[in-house]
Amino acid sequence: MIAKLSTAIIYLTAFFNGVVVPCVTIPENWQYCSKDLDVWLYPELVRGWEALTEGICLYCDEKEKLDDPV
Repeated sequence: MIAKLSTAIIYLTAFFNGVVVPCVTIPENWQYCSKDLDVWLYPELVRGWEALTEGICLYCDEKEKLDDPV
């Protein structure tokens, strides 16, 4: 449980530093950050929540291809 909580906190911190801070502090970004939130933000939040709560592996296919000896 604590591992999932730590993971969520790390992801929220990364989101804040990578999206919120640049959107708020750079006026040129304001028009792009508030545009189409239903297209880029909400689906990824749902996907991240499902990954944390249901244990869905987001990049399992890629990991299997990297681990597979050819």
